[in-house]
Amino acid sequence: MKILSCLITMQLLISCGNKQESQTQLTTKEQASTSVSLTDAQMKKAGISTALISLRIIHSRLQVNGTVDVPPQSMISVSVPLGGYLKSTRLLPGSKVRKGEVLAVLEDPQYIQLQQDYLVSRARLQFAEADFKRQEELNATQAASNKALQLARSEYEKEKVMVKALAAKLALVNINTATLNENTITRTVPVFSPINGFVTRVNVNIGKYVSPTDVLFDLVDPSDIHLNLTVFEKDAALLAVGQQVTAYSNHQPNEKHAADIFLISRNINEDRAVNVHC
Repeated sequence: MKILSCLITMQLLISCGNKQESQTQLTTKEQASTSVSLTDAQMKKAGISTALISLRIIHSRLQVNGTVDVPPQSMISVSVPLGGYLKSTRLLPGSKVRKGEVLAVLEDPQYIQLQQDYLVSRARLQFAEADFKRQEELNATQAASNKALQLARSEYEKEKVMVKALAAKLALVNINTATLNENTITRTVPVFSPINGFVTRVNVNIGKYVSPTDVLFDLVDPSDIHLNLTVFEKDAALLAVGQQVTAYSNHQPNEKHAADIFLISRNINEDRAVNVHC
């Protein structure tokens, strides 16, 4: 009985060992049937490359809408400090203008009066200056009183102020006082363009009277053009200054324009969105 028990135990052990060996062989065969090995030439042709595992930034794509915009300093409203009637202009919305170019010509009797006042004051200034110098000489020899000298000085200073004030007014309407004399008095004044750019709006017509508060033309300088994008609050946290942006218009989707984010607004509007400038 003791001998029989040992034989049965040995047979069971041998059977278990054969079963484990068969399972190991089966697993090896399954792995061999599902694995593929490639040569270096095959991997190169297929474009397969390997590398060590490392931490990398995964890029995501965020598509938003926006408009083309310019900063406030590139948008100019042209007006005149002194009112007048519009005599001529050839501008239309979309017209290109250069800095210093004549946009319009205005005329008004007050321009003539202003030039007249300046020339008269300049003549009085010359007389007051000569009289002041004469009183200084007389006062130095005790031939004139100090009161007469003070009156001459006061008149001279008053005329200087008047001439400078009138010259400043004439400069506002682009009249050069250096060349102004009785033969060059004009009833018209030009309006010059302060920037290089384009006309976006024309608010006047020939013969219309414009006051100092009226805007004649609206100009825009496109040299500092940028994108004003609308980004929802949940996506704004993914953006940072310096990130690259690819922009395109709906009517020309194949024409891409590269840009960089330079300002992210901190204000959230009623639509829970922020403005991102690129």
